[in-house]
Parts: sequence; structure tokens; C-alpha cells
Amino acid sequence: MSTTPKLVKKTVALGLSRLSVAQIITSSNHYVQSMTGNPNFASPAPALAIVTAQIVVLTAAYNLSLTKVKGSANKMHVELSSLKVLLKGLAGYVETVANADPANAENIINSSGMPVKKSSPRPPKVFSAVAMKTPGVVRLNSKAILRATYLYEMTTDTTLVAGWSNIYIGGDVKFDKTGLVSGTRYYFRVATSIKGILSIWSPAVNVMVP
Repeated sequence: MSTTPKLVKKTVALGLSRLSVAQIITSSNHYVQSMTGNPNFASPAPALAIVTAQIVVLTAAYNLSLTKVKGSANKMHVELSSLKVLLKGLAGYVETVANADPANAENIINSSGMPVKKSSPRPPKVFSAVAMKTPGVVRLNSKAILRATYLYEMTTDTTLVAGWSNIYIGGDVKFDKTGLVSGTRYYFRVATSIKGILSIWSPAVNVMVP
């Protein structure tokens, strides 16, 4: 089994279906302002000028629709659909740029003004860590979840947030951590990733390595 760390990809959550037309216009302007001159985004695609032009067109159509002029609502929805297409393309570009630098992906997305998709609030339900007969080996095992990626971490001091280190990311629910020091108590935890959505970490379990 591979122990090469692979950070979970971060995704943008525009939530366009939950926003009103006015909110989409406001959010779109915020994204453009946040990305303009932003060194993280050298060549936005679609170009920010194109997005801005569509925001202007939609704003005019939206204002006209408020007057109840015949056909204005249909025109507004057509322009809204066009802007949504551009925003989704821009979100894809932001994700691509951000995930090219996994350690800073969330910060890069945040700098675009776009929201990062929230992690799942549910950790794995079952998790165990058992010292094996072979010296220095602890077997980690979690509940199998369809199409899940498992992330295992360990530490010797749970009071240190930065003390946790990644020891495995992959599709195997069981993982044997080797090379541990006899007589040392280790703490382990697990999270799962499904379609790029990371769960919260499980409660830590500890094992004294014999």
C-alpha cells in the first residue's frame, strides 16, 4: 500500500441555484474585483472583461424586468443563464489554479472571492488501531465506504495541532503503519473523502507500541 500523501482537492461552491438574481449580480462583481490584479490568476478563463460585460447586460435586463415590461422577464432569464455559464467556467479555472498548489488551495480559492465547498460534518463511524505482533507495526482499520478515499494521520502529542502528520491517503480501508518506536504511545485518526468532500476527523484512538 502506498503511503505517499495526496491532499484532497478543493472545490468552489457558487451555490447559484440558491441565490436571487440581485445576489448573483453582487457576487459576480465581487469575484471580478477579487480576481482583478490578483497574482494567483494570471490568465482568467473566461476573461474577466467578458464576465464583466455580461454582468452589465444582465443588470440592465434585471432592472428592466422590474418594470414588468412585456418580455423583459424572459430576456432577463436568458442573460442570467449566460452569466451562470461564464461563472461556472470561471469557477473551474479557479479550482484548476488552486489545486495546482494543494497546500495553499483553499487560500487561493478564497482570494478569488469565491466560497470553498464545505467539508462533510460526519466522520467515519468505526475506527480502530491495533498493535500487531510484528514489532513497531500498528494496523489501522475504518468502516468501508463506497468510493471513499481514506486519510490517516498520527501524532504522539494531541495537544499540538501541528503535531499531526499524514501517514496514508488512498482507497484501502486497512493500513499498516510500520517503523514505530516500541514503548511509545501513538495517537491515530481518520477522515474520508468522497467526491472531493472531506469529512471531519474521527476521535483519536491511541496505542502503546509494545
